[in-house]
Amino acid sequence: MTLLNKLVDRALHDPYMSGLLNKLEKQYASYFISGKVKIHNLTEKEYLDLLRFADILCRSEKYEARNIAYKIVSLLHVFYNDDQMFKLQAYNVLIKLGNFPSIRIVLGETKVKSDEVMLDQIIKETFQAAPGSNNVFTDTQYKLFEKMKDSNHFSFSGPTSFGKSFIFESFIKYLIEKKNGSDNIALLVPTRALINQVSTKLKNVINNNKYKILTKPMVPLLYKKNESKFIFVFTPERLIAYLSENNPVINYLLVDEAHKLLSETDTRAPLFYHALMIAKRKSINLYFSSPNVPNTDIFLQMVGNSVEETLSIKENSVAQNRFFIDCIQKRALYFSENGEENVLEYNGYASDPHTNLKNAINILGEKTPNIIYCNTKDDTIQYALEFSKTLQKRSNSELKELINLVENTMHEEYYLVDCLRKGVAYHFGGLPQRIREKIELLFQKKIIKNIFCTSTLLEGVNLPAKNIFILSNAIGLTKLSNGIWCTKIPIR
Repeated sequence: MTLLNKLVDRALHDPYMSGLLNKLEKQYASYFISGKVKIHNLTEKEYLDLLRFADILCRSEKYEARNIAYKIVSLLHVFYNDDQMFKLQAYNVLIKLGNFPSIRIVLGETKVKSDEVMLDQIIKETFQAAPGSNNVFTDTQYKLFEKMKDSNHFSFSGPTSFGKSFIFESFIKYLIEKKNGSDNIALLVPTRALINQVSTKLKNVINNNKYKILTKPMVPLLYKKNESKFIFVFTPERLIAYLSENNPVINYLLVDEAHKLLSETDTRAPLFYHALMIAKRKSINLYFSSPNVPNTDIFLQMVGNSVEETLSIKENSVAQNRFFIDCIQKRALYFSENGEENVLEYNGYASDPHTNLKNAINILGEKTPNIIYCNTKDDTIQYALEFSKTLQKRSNSELKELINLVENTMHEEYYLVDCLRKGVAYHFGGLPQRIREKIELLFQKKIIKNIFCTSTLLEGVNLPAKNIFILSNAIGLTKLSNGIWCTKIPIR
């Protein structure tokens, strides 16, 4: 065992480090949930010791150590973001983790001088550059990408923050470059809600004029005559329809949200499986992506492929902070990195559930984009309306355009306009797709700050929300699993 490994193991099992991290987490939780001025409860020695622990842990290959290093830096940033010592040490930690997007957040416009760290950055930016873009892979993304390049099929899983879509986009660019634009590629997504989002993103990132991006299982004759190549974005139904006809051969199929194949409650899982079996019979190379599935080889087993080409990612690229507010029992908890429940002071309790929610959003998400999950359509509309009532009307040209669209295309009894005038929206499967897409776009632009939704949004679309408030621990009549529940910020 190397000296570094010994230091990492000692740090991971050191009660002093665990105590410091708990103290830092509590300091952040108290600030976050109270909205008070940031107070440094750490002593100078404790602060410097935390930076030293982060420096040791970030050099490890163990995901547990790297996750803790990132958690320390992300929490310290809240309180010490103006301190030059913090910026230097955080810069070093983030370079060691290969987390380049976070460097811009930590440093801002500050220029930190460290020849050793800058050399590390130059090396990683050179060797870990993503194909066809100015982005750089994190260390774990790069490890995965290199494995995928050397495989005819692959299955991987990772946290929702890992950047699975980015991996697939980069892999498509690699395939186009490696094969000189000779292969057709398809992405399989579980819902129609994702088709437009994924295809729009691909049109923005794929710059090869030879490739056409299609979402319908029919290739225009003009494209066939021009010998174009294609990137398809299909649901299982559309893939089956495409493969059932005499269409151009698909060489690679990238399967997003593959865990839907294993869902006991999703009635479309057999259809998903049927589509993949047809693809397998046509000798299409299959690549699977799923969130937090430890046995990633199961997808390869299902289609009869060898199971060696897999990777389960457990390293996080964001630090999650989890809270539970019970307005019935009047108790507030935060969950520490080691899973402990810690009591917090919270002053937002009220007798009315709508007031409870409004207080929670005002305290925890006042200046940030928020998604509020309500489960049923009726609850989604009711909570959105009640939340909007006390807000001031907003004046925004894009918001007015959306309001006009809603007024001209939807039934007069829809109350969405009342919410939109206040910069609030609701989102569920029954809304026209065009309206849903406009709401998602304005949320991405931070023109709409709060979206009340059912699982249609949570499961089908990727949006940049700072907080997720969960008002129900069920999807329809089914309880949320522990995996889903623990990665959100539950508010009752």
